[in-house]
Amino acid sequence: MSGSGLKVRCLASTRVVQTTWKKQESRDEDEKGEEDVSDEAHQDDDTIEDLQAEERDDESRETSAYEEIEAQGTPTAQSPSSPSSASDSNSSTTSSSSDASTSSFTHNPDIHHTSCIQEAQLSPDGTCVFTSSYDRSFTVYPISSTIFSSPRPQPLAPYAKFTSPDPIWSFASNPLFDINDASTTHVLISRRDRYITLHNALWAINSPNPSSVPTGMVDIQTPLASYKLISPLTEALTAPFSLSYSHSGTHFFAGLKNSIALFDVEYTDEPTTNIPTIPSARNVRKGGGVGFKGVISSLALSPSTTFHREGILAAGSRTRYVGLYDAASSDKISTFALPVRQIRNANEEGDDLMGGGASRLKWSSCGKYLYIAERLSDVLHIYDVRNFSFALAHCAGRKAKTNQKLGFDVWSAASSVYSPDVVSHEVWAGGTDGCVRVWRDAYLKEGRVDADEVVQVGEGEMPVVGTMVHASGGLAVAACGQIEVGENGEGRSRGGGSMPGFRERGSLDILGLS
Repeated sequence: MSGSGLKVRCLASTRVVQTTWKKQESRDEDEKGEEDVSDEAHQDDDTIEDLQAEERDDESRETSAYEEIEAQGTPTAQSPSSPSSASDSNSSTTSSSSDASTSSFTHNPDIHHTSCIQEAQLSPDGTCVFTSSYDRSFTVYPISSTIFSSPRPQPLAPYAKFTSPDPIWSFASNPLFDINDASTTHVLISRRDRYITLHNALWAINSPNPSSVPTGMVDIQTPLASYKLISPLTEALTAPFSLSYSHSGTHFFAGLKNSIALFDVEYTDEPTTNIPTIPSARNVRKGGGVGFKGVISSLALSPSTTFHREGILAAGSRTRYVGLYDAASSDKISTFALPVRQIRNANEEGDDLMGGGASRLKWSSCGKYLYIAERLSDVLHIYDVRNFSFALAHCAGRKAKTNQKLGFDVWSAASSVYSPDVVSHEVWAGGTDGCVRVWRDAYLKEGRVDADEVVQVGEGEMPVVGTMVHASGGLAVAACGQIEVGENGEGRSRGGGSMPGFRERGSLDILGLS
């Protein structure tokens, strides 16, 4: 893994198999042992040679003394010179730890692949990574506190997991998530044709002794609560397409078709409030020109501001509309459509800004800028909360012309020199070429903004579906996933028979940044 100015190394990965990692350690220990044995052998050889030299010296001295007596005055012969010192060790020097880690990670034939990762999130306290995969499983990966101590990539194994009979559409973690407090380690999960379920991400509720230290992978299949979302007209069970917690963790939002449901965590029977994105879903003119139709595919809650203590809820739809709502009162603030194309001048067209609908929304830490990603789009739109009439700029060259949902992250570095009340931040986004691109302070620019850094993940063979940066800035997490037609290649084989065959694979990497 490499970046032009950013130094990146792999700290842990699901690609690294435990046995392979141990074999590498064993090889290093064997090489070290061979060197020690070789050194000891040379030391023994040197000792034997020294003893032989001393014996020859004694014999020479005796002979010289006898010849001197016989010759009566003949000069004593000089003793032969002592043998040379011990020869240098011919054992080869082992390569550096960084080279060893790179070769074992990149060129290891025993590389392991997980199922194709569809979505990944970093826990609010930065200790765990949550993933949902093509095999309908939800997995929790821990980030070890000693991850920087090893010179080579460590194997990354799941701590907790459960598999669902239905696909996982969305999940959200408690904003108060604390690995040391079991009452906060909760995750909401939305699945097709099922209630919204609340799970403890780290503890097995169905265990006879949940507080005991687990000896194997923790099964978090049993939910803590189930929230009903049933249509009052058709009695059809509805599963949300997106989820987001409130800042206090006492409520959560669920994105539906043409509406947003607000739930109280303590009340499971029905939503406490319903926020329609359009006054009448049956109106051909989209509510008489007010609001918008479409599935709410992404939700994002802004940090607390002076005028909105509970934050502003941004809701993105597959119809390329974005709505803004007050998280406390549920009142609509504004709605706007995403741009189609950028016009530079009369003779030259700008970048194609048309996409396939909002797939991911993210606020800056200062709460003043909103970043929007779309499917089938190579750009990330940037909006200022003070004026949503026009986009400020767009991060271009993302390499995301795909229907696959590719996430991104906004990491805050420090206060901006241009405006003390605005925090400088970076945008990290993955692409289909297996690379992560970084844009620094793109909100200060206009029009097309090219990436400042490009970091390749692994060998760049899989799309990067999720990119997350730790709050400390020293770690980044890259989740990859790929589904390709054909039965040749790496990964798990699917399909067959009357259905076309295909293979799916994925990986999760923890990267060290410097």
